[in-house]
Amino acid sequence: MVNENIIVCELSDYAPSFYGNFMYSLINLENLLKLKNPNNKLIYAFYENSIDCYWIKEMQQNNKTIFFLKSKYLKGFFQLKKIIIKNNINVLHSHFTIPIFLFFLLRIFFPKIIIISHFHNLFSGICDLNHFKKKIKTKIKLFFYNKNIIDIFCGCSEAVSNDLKSCEIKNKKCLYIDNSIDFSRFDKVIIQDNYSNITNGKQILIIYGTYFYTKGVDIAINAIKDIAKIKNIILMIICQNKEYVLNEINKILNIIPEWVLIVPSKDNIAEYLNIGSIYLTPSREEGFSYLMLEAIYCENIVIRSNLQAMNRNLPYDFVVPVNDSDALRQCIESVLSFSDDKKKTIICEQKKYIMQNWNIDIWSNNIINMYLDQLNK
Repeated sequence: MVNENIIVCELSDYAPSFYGNFMYSLINLENLLKLKNPNNKLIYAFYENSIDCYWIKEMQQNNKTIFFLKSKYLKGFFQLKKIIIKNNINVLHSHFTIPIFLFFLLRIFFPKIIIISHFHNLFSGICDLNHFKKKIKTKIKLFFYNKNIIDIFCGCSEAVSNDLKSCEIKNKKCLYIDNSIDFSRFDKVIIQDNYSNITNGKQILIIYGTYFYTKGVDIAINAIKDIAKIKNIILMIICQNKEYVLNEINKILNIIPEWVLIVPSKDNIAEYLNIGSIYLTPSREEGFSYLMLEAIYCENIVIRSNLQAMNRNLPYDFVVPVNDSDALRQCIESVLSFSDDKKKTIICEQKKYIMQNWNIDIWSNNIINMYLDQLNK
């Protein structure tokens, strides 16, 4: 079959206060689609909870085609139906939590449209199989997933794809395309906040903490509490929920120590990463971990838990078991003792490696090839 023009709708319930690498990836995908064929088109469909986000307003100013759905159910379906018809959509690419009900109706009304469901987290993690009601819902989802409703289940990493298969989704419907990073945006850092009065002369360890226990912040706190007594260090916790994080730290230590610095999540994440020396990701669960690669690009040494989703076969990979604060403490102490020359060698090799393998254009090309493969079947 001759290649069709790709007219894709990116449907997502994404609504944080910043672009994030997810949106930078979609924008790069749109640009590459048009570069390959001016008749290709990408439109965005979000829910109304994102309508006031500053990045939405910027995208509108940049003439992006954006629609807002009022609901994930019937009202939203009828809106989406009109969008598909009006724009001649031939690929619907969904991200994050979209109800199977919506896919079911779309398949009835649009039997030829390609439907791709993109998973950015472990399916088994989203659906608590130990909870009776959620277990029933999961069984219902799996029943419909294995019917001819969704064409492709795309994982953001091999670990996510393997998890989908382990949850009894048909292997032939599952694939993965590793997330990638728009590294160029880290070369244009504008300093907005000055933490030099707090961090001056100290080693900065960084961790993402919005999902406190999922990301293993409690593990990091327990690992660092003794190191902080003898080393001049700061643990910078990036999060969107400062009061919650402070409360959880207080539960662990009965105090908020001076070596903890909590900062807000932001687009300009390199502003934090550029002053860091070690990035910690002792996560209990991950889909991909953008920040791990972003931290390496910004010349942090990464210490990670031994989850498959974070295994990038890096040169000089610093790995600790999940839930092991003692192992994490020992690894932090070891990295802190490295000479400047050893740190430079590690950072140079890792940075070169990730730029070769997770450049954003690689992801966009792989996504476009997925669209073409499905359209040409």
